[in-house]
Amino acid sequence: MAETVAVETPDLPLSSTSTVDDGRFVPGTVLGERYRIMSLLGRGGMGEVYRATDLKLSQQVALKFLPESMARDPKTLDRFHNEVRIARQVSHPSVCRVYDIGELNGHPFLSMEYVDGEDLGSLLRRIGRLPSDKATEMARKLCAGLAAAHDKGVLHRDLKPANVMINSRGQVVITDFGLAALASEVRAGDVRSGTPQYMAPEQLAGSEVTTRSDLYSLGLVLYEMFTGRRAFDANSLEELRRMQEKSSPASPSTVVRDMDPAAERVILRCLQADPKDRPASALAVAAALPGGDPLAAALAAGEMPSPELVAASGETEGLNRGVALACLVAAFTGLLCTMALAGKLSLLDRIPFETRPEVLAAVARETLGNLGYTDRPFDSASGFRYMRDYLRHLQATDSSPKHRERLASGTPPVVYFWYRESPQHLEATNFFGEGGNASGVVAPMDPRPDLSGMAYVALGPRGRLQRLQVTPPQFEATPGRAMPLDWPVLFAAAGLDATRFRSAEPQWTPPFVCDRREAWVETAAGASGVPLRIEAAAWRGRPVYFEVIYPWTRPQRQERFQPTFSERAGHIIVVFLMWSAMLGACLLARRNVKRGRGDRRGAFRLAIFALLTNLLSWLFKASHVPTLGELRNFLMALNWSLFLAACLWLLYLALEPSVRQRWPKTLISWSRLLAGHFRDPLLGRDLLFGTLFGISMLLLTDLGQFITERYGALPNTPRLDLLTSPWAFAGGLLNALLASAGYSLLLFFLIFVLRALLRRQWLVALACAGMFTGIRLLNSQNFALDLALTPLIAVGIFAILIRYGLVTLVSGLFVFDLLSSAPVTGNFDEWYSAYGLAAAAIIAALAVFGFKASLAGRPLLHGDFLDS
Repeated sequence: MAETVAVETPDLPLSSTSTVDDGRFVPGTVLGERYRIMSLLGRGGMGEVYRATDLKLSQQVALKFLPESMARDPKTLDRFHNEVRIARQVSHPSVCRVYDIGELNGHPFLSMEYVDGEDLGSLLRRIGRLPSDKATEMARKLCAGLAAAHDKGVLHRDLKPANVMINSRGQVVITDFGLAALASEVRAGDVRSGTPQYMAPEQLAGSEVTTRSDLYSLGLVLYEMFTGRRAFDANSLEELRRMQEKSSPASPSTVVRDMDPAAERVILRCLQADPKDRPASALAVAAALPGGDPLAAALAAGEMPSPELVAASGETEGLNRGVALACLVAAFTGLLCTMALAGKLSLLDRIPFETRPEVLAAVARETLGNLGYTDRPFDSASGFRYMRDYLRHLQATDSSPKHRERLASGTPPVVYFWYRESPQHLEATNFFGEGGNASGVVAPMDPRPDLSGMAYVALGPRGRLQRLQVTPPQFEATPGRAMPLDWPVLFAAAGLDATRFRSAEPQWTPPFVCDRREAWVETAAGASGVPLRIEAAAWRGRPVYFEVIYPWTRPQRQERFQPTFSERAGHIIVVFLMWSAMLGACLLARRNVKRGRGDRRGAFRLAIFALLTNLLSWLFKASHVPTLGELRNFLMALNWSLFLAACLWLLYLALEPSVRQRWPKTLISWSRLLAGHFRDPLLGRDLLFGTLFGISMLLLTDLGQFITERYGALPNTPRLDLLTSPWAFAGGLLNALLASAGYSLLLFFLIFVLRALLRRQWLVALACAGMFTGIRLLNSQNFALDLALTPLIAVGIFAILIRYGLVTLVSGLFVFDLLSSAPVTGNFDEWYSAYGLAAAAIIAALAVFGFKASLAGRPLLHGDFLDS
């Protein structure tokens, strides 16, 4: 097979210093009544370039004509048109502008920016090498121009000193996009187009050409700029291949004594044979160059830095080993402390909660069987719930530490296990579930228990019956009559002594039809000291309703819980702030999109993350059934996920451009995360710091809780829905991650608005502390604790966000949310301890990942220490 031959473009400098005596057009010739030829700038195999005056616009331009022998060649004409099409997509001061293409008497030409200066190749031949500071300055400008091309998906494919111009003002301009192509349009047979001496190994081999191939060419150009020599001085194509494959170029410091180590490192990284080992982008090369901060330079020039420039700015070397190790040790120490405190603060560790859910489900089924409901259920569901009315009663009436003894006795139960069974599939009809946070999950009253044969059983943690509800038959072919019932069976299931109760007039209406109602009240206070009332009903000799009524039990079908004034005020303020933020985000996002300012790629990736995360959470948590109801729930989940994705998209587009213009350093690691640089050292640092921040917030909260519990505060209440199954735990984990991102963006938006209004950071910190504390106190269950801790946490969030950015805040809130909601316990004998350990393991893994990434590939210990 014949070897593909590389196409080498001629050196056609658009320079006033290049003179050629003969040309197709003599000076003074007017072309097309518009262009007056001034001089011939250069001639090569691909045509002639003239300096001309645009008589219509009164400005200097360069005109490039194809050779007469190629003017009719379709392939050459196609490449000529492609040069204009590609080059016009890139607009940057360091990229030569191409204006238009035309034809004059059968001679195709293109008009472009005239650069009054000299090409880099001739300059290096004339002076040898550039001074280090000048080379660094020009290298940074060269990187900026190349990055602008790559940002539009354009590969130059022929970057070399002859195609880099330096004008009279010292501005670097990349020229000659004759071989440029869109990365998505490069064909396999067109990989090796370019100048062989400046091709990357993979391009020279014909395997691929990517943006990192251009970075290899960039490294070769930088090598010549700093040393005055070529990195590979080969006499033939085969020799060049051998040199690239079997040897590395000589270190620039061996050629130039005073070579800056940072410049040498980045040049050698560009010249790595494996594209994966090269820098991620041209902006990353600029950021690694010595003595400069491209982000600060852009801000000083009044320019809005691009998202790519933000991502390429900041630290690239990673954390100091000692600092990273100290943070990791602190994170693990704090994690162990939270687990030790969890056993002293968690409500689950204060009550009898030793029975596994599958055992309680078996007890519930056995109870139904003992009552005559022996048919095997077609479908069932179960879970845990808190007795919220009991907790409110304790909070309102018992401020002494004595309630610990009542909780430890398990009577009355503060947690109950619910079990549902049905002769058909249980299909959740309320997508948001009871309380608005259970996506498509079967709940105690969802679906409604209106199907004959549906049964609901509520048990205390020790398996004692608290409530029974069975839907009687809708139709009976041979109506029966009321039968006597052995009520003591129900008392035994509830763990109650029937002899301690006397009959009373029924007061609570059963939810179904019945032919017999009974009620009993306790004649003397039982072990719990709480007077009990029992209500029951039966149909055709079988119980259809039984409930243990406590003094705090509310008739929920008759009256709903009424929030207090402070709770209503808190809800109104939160809703007002959220709606105001979303309305403001819509207006700002619309303006930014119109002006083309937003990071649309980052916003799109964030929206996709929100969409997929919420859909996966629904997939893990929801109750799935093989019916059309599953399609309905999927469409609801998709709609809700799209809504959340749209909200994050709006918030990000509204916020990101202004933050990038004013405080871009808060977005550096975030931009790298959205770009997919998951092992970036700065990202690792911020993840490690965020983990430590989240653990610190939880420790501070736990210590406050530990103190206030001594004065009667109730214990912490972990989320019980996470205990349903490992799948439910995974869904809750994804929910925590998505919520952390959403809350962080909302907080960032609020802080950004406050900074724009108040200007001074200390005023913003005070405003944040006052606002968060006021909202928290309106719904406070522990006034003293919230008054003391909320300002500290608010100021901490503000400081973390301003100092380290969005990634640190998101990871910190995620760690705090996961550890505070998961059933973390210090007693590993409990059946639910595995879920707490899983949460702790995830946090530990996040800290370890951040620690390893923050070291930037360096070993933890120095080599000399290991050698000793």
